[in-house]
Amino acid sequence: MNPLHRLRPGDTHLRVAFILLSLSCAIGIAHAAENSVTLGAGIAATPRYEGSDEYKGRTIPIVNARIGRFYARTEDGIGMSLIQSGNLTLDAGLNMMWGYGGDDVPKGIGGLSDAIGARLGLATTVAGTVLSVAATQAVTHRDRGLLVDSRVSYPYAVTDRLRLTPSVGASWANGKYMDSYFGIDSAQAGRSGLARYQPTSGLKDVSARLTAQYALTERLSLTSLVGTSRLVGEAADSPMVRQKTQFQTLLGGSYSF
Repeated sequence: MNPLHRLRPGDTHLRVAFILLSLSCAIGIAHAAENSVTLGAGIAATPRYEGSDEYKGRTIPIVNARIGRFYARTEDGIGMSLIQSGNLTLDAGLNMMWGYGGDDVPKGIGGLSDAIGARLGLATTVAGTVLSVAATQAVTHRDRGLLVDSRVSYPYAVTDRLRLTPSVGASWANGKYMDSYFGIDSAQAGRSGLARYQPTSGLKDVSARLTAQYALTERLSLTSLVGTSRLVGEAADSPMVRQKTQFQTLLGGSYSF
């Protein structure tokens, strides 16, 4: 099966439905326990696709909620904690594996539809440092494959109002994921003029970012993020890749209930 699918109307519906489900979960949590949910929105500048040398603006919902074992978070999706013991947390849930539009990639490649993935995440805190690893396996468009993200973060309070979180991370992907996002089959090669390419599993990228959160009031906060990532290995060797080192920025506001 060709791993690169053209975007269909249902893909947009899937994305909107997932965002609405996340917000619904967060609002439900807010009713269950006061001050347990944060909602907001931000404007982000990100590459059009991994490896692009062009950027585009996106509106990003900011969701961060937890009550008991249940959570809803922008980056991690929705789910519940199977283990909550001291500094150790094991989460299971659903998350989005974002695709891209046909006009974002080189002509002839075609769009890649969004997929929903089953996510399993493990996190622990050691001497103030947060160590986390998460694996996401596509459950819709199963040929999208498996992605494993790891990250080391160190959140600290500069003042009573300002909190900074520097972090570094790395991602590994299996062959199906790599082929979906970086591969070029014979038909795509013929349409695009790029060489046919079929990558295998391996380290996909390394990254670093800095997140800053400033409390304007007890409930209202501003959040900003700057980050950079570097494609490595067979992901970086794809003929689709125009720029191996890429940047991301975000500025947003949120309200805690």
